[in-house]
Amino acid sequence: MNHTLKGLLLAASVVLSAHAGAADRVTLNIAYQDAGFPALIQKSGVLDGASFDVKWVLLTGPAANLSALYGKAIDLGHMGDTSLSIEQANAREPWTAQNAPLKIVAGWRNDYSASFARLVTAVRTSAHIDTPQALAGHTWAWNYGGYNHAQYLVSLVKAGITEKDIKPIKFNDGASSAAAFVSGQTDAYSGDLGAILPAVKKGDAKVLLNDRDTGIPALGVWTARSDVLADPAKNKALEEYFSRLSGYWAWHRDHQAEATEVLQTTLKLTPERAAYEYQVRAGAFRPFDDALLAQEQKVADALYDGGAIKRKVDVRLGFDGRYNAAQQAVPAREVQ
Repeated sequence: MNHTLKGLLLAASVVLSAHAGAADRVTLNIAYQDAGFPALIQKSGVLDGASFDVKWVLLTGPAANLSALYGKAIDLGHMGDTSLSIEQANAREPWTAQNAPLKIVAGWRNDYSASFARLVTAVRTSAHIDTPQALAGHTWAWNYGGYNHAQYLVSLVKAGITEKDIKPIKFNDGASSAAAFVSGQTDAYSGDLGAILPAVKKGDAKVLLNDRDTGIPALGVWTARSDVLADPAKNKALEEYFSRLSGYWAWHRDHQAEATEVLQTTLKLTPERAAYEYQVRAGAFRPFDDALLAQEQKVADALYDGGAIKRKVDVRLGFDGRYNAAQQAVPAREVQ
């Protein structure tokens, strides 16, 4: 592991479970991209009394989560559902059922609502871009990995253009990408709607495409290394972890005021943004069934057919549904 990553992990790690522990207790190192979700889990109490410990690690952006997974610094990394499709396409050696290093093991999102779309491609109103095709020649903020990246790539395909036709500006994470767009450094942006919501509300920006337009399921997911899943003790702890977490979604639904306050105070949000985050973070675990995997494959195929990725991928190699039953998942509304 490089020194920069090691320092980041040491600085950002926080233990939110406080179980008195015997030496043989399993500790799960779980990364999330902001402090909001760990704080909500602690508030809900769903992990109280667990037979394992959780050490939360705050890592901004899917690229940092992927690096920490490969470096064996964490057991679960937080990213978007298309992350491993892109990772698989960029791998030096083609993935197989035997050598795939990472697996998505849980995914969730809110029921689809246009008011609470998770992913968007947006443009500044001053740029006078009214169609995807008009994005050609403009500056465009994006960040590697995750569904933000897929939103950017599918938007290019939808527009019938490539990166050679625009002025792409790559950022390390979605927050930096959004900040550049909101401050007027770029004309276009692909990523989380919440991060640019004030600009959209003020009329400084407008949504050109959302995740329904691009067909991306837009699940938040946890990704594990294959060797972690092969470890009997960690596999057992993860099964209990997801079983306990399945009860979180009902708590979130029934404690709107408490959850919103946690988000507002933990993430230092405005009341309007906190209300949005409460809604977009609601939902349930989504089982990895044939319908979902077909959606994911359709996105991957569109990326390949449009020239956005250079290798055709089999998305099933990046998903592992062993915890479906433990998650007591309720199917989310399909993206049409």
